[in-house]
Amino acid sequence: MSVTVRHIGEAGHGLVALKDIKVGELIVRDTAGTAIPGNETGEGIVRQLKRIRSAQKELIRKDGFHELYDESMEDASRDSKIHFKVPRIAKFCDEISIFFNNDIETDDCFRCLLLYLSLLNHSCDPNSFWTGTVNNPRQLELRAAKDIEEGEEMTVNYILVEGRFSDRPTRQVRLMEGWRFYCKCSLCQGENLNIHQQKQEILKQEINILQSDMISECDQNPATVSWARLCTLQSELVELVGQLSCGQLLLGRELKSLANLAQLARRDDILDNTLNSWDLIIQELGVERWRREYNFLVEKLRKWTLKRKKKDNPNDEEIRQFLWLM
Repeated sequence: MSVTVRHIGEAGHGLVALKDIKVGELIVRDTAGTAIPGNETGEGIVRQLKRIRSAQKELIRKDGFHELYDESMEDASRDSKIHFKVPRIAKFCDEISIFFNNDIETDDCFRCLLLYLSLLNHSCDPNSFWTGTVNNPRQLELRAAKDIEEGEEMTVNYILVEGRFSDRPTRQVRLMEGWRFYCKCSLCQGENLNIHQQKQEILKQEINILQSDMISECDQNPATVSWARLCTLQSELVELVGQLSCGQLLLGRELKSLANLAQLARRDDILDNTLNSWDLIIQELGVERWRREYNFLVEKLRKWTLKRKKKDNPNDEEIRQFLWLM
């Protein structure tokens, strides 16, 4: 095992490297000890939590649920209609706070607690990331996003997808609403932005402008959409994402989108370069699941090669096949 659990100041407990870890190296493969459907009730959560092993008692509580209870008690004193709900919140407050502060939602829409990964603390500039394994959506792999030194804490980005291009105030609001803390990572610490932080914020502003331009281009009849322009805009976006501090973790998504747009724009040159860049990232980070997604897209592109070579305008079916992520 290359990690251990240690106390990490205000963040409670976290995972710390026991040795130097190279980028792309598998740190730990973790299977859910508790898996709860997304629509499960408080009683169901408590039943599942009884299965937690003693080692997982290291999990911290989410203070927000206790604040909710206090607020509910105050409201109940003024509104008899919600008075009956308060005891149920109180009964499961501790258990639910443990669960919702540490659960991870998997691709099959289960909320899971994992022995190691549920202990990971957040950073907007993380040194590791997790992905699902190919054959078991409730088994996750933690890999190094960059070289990690012995004694360094493992961190992941809690809002890597939805907050990937958000500015600092927006990220802080999202983290406070979801996890009840203000981030103090290298991209967030200090009242005034340093040069590195300013550059990251400017890059995200430019990315958001590009995305707005792409949305405007798409907001019309598909027959009049300029696929060449969309492909150019996405190429510029990929260039900017590559300069972000966690760009390596985001480029796979953006390169996949660029490959789709290159198909629709009939740009073989961009398509070849994009697939090569995506392939290199997969090799470096070693994610089997990304390799499967890559191979699937390559096979689909092969089936549509003739259409691309003829330079015909994409029809509705091809557009549906090569929808891209924004």
